[in-house]
Amino acid sequence: MIRYGFIRTKDEIKFLILTCMTYLPFPVSYDAIVDICTWCDDGFGYFELSEAFSELQDSKHVQKTETDGEEVFSITQKGRETADAFQNRLPYTVREAAELSALRVIRKIRRDAQVFVTTEQKDEKDFVVEMTMQDVFSVRMNVVSLQQAALLEQNFKKHAEEMYQQLLSTLTHNYEE
Repeated sequence: MIRYGFIRTKDEIKFLILTCMTYLPFPVSYDAIVDICTWCDDGFGYFELSEAFSELQDSKHVQKTETDGEEVFSITQKGRETADAFQNRLPYTVREAAELSALRVIRKIRRDAQVFVTTEQKDEKDFVVEMTMQDVFSVRMNVVSLQQAALLEQNFKKHAEEMYQQLLSTLTHNYEE
């Protein structure tokens, strides 16, 4: 398979990972790191990235911790120093893409942390779904099945902002006209 991109060697992949991680203000999951790095360049694949990332952990450039039962990763001081020393080995366009990709993932993580959905079963055919966008709005709805509750949960998690705009528009509409 032909790959197009600037990053090809394992060392370049490691520099890319470290560069991406310098933009992260908090530890993130491995999936987030994969998302950030693979968005930057098409010259390598998942397995090359995975191997390079594992070696960065072994060499103490990246550390793993556990937060709320989830493994998260952060760059160490050694990793930062290495990223600073070798950042010019990556093309400017890749470094720029790394920053944009990291910011994109940070926004998504922060957004997802603001959206909460819970379902409580009151009776056999009575479920209450509470959907909250922290510090913005909250809605409680009764539904008759677990399938409806699951659909509300899924849709709210994906489209909370749009739902807020629709609800606000409906509630502020002048029905007297």
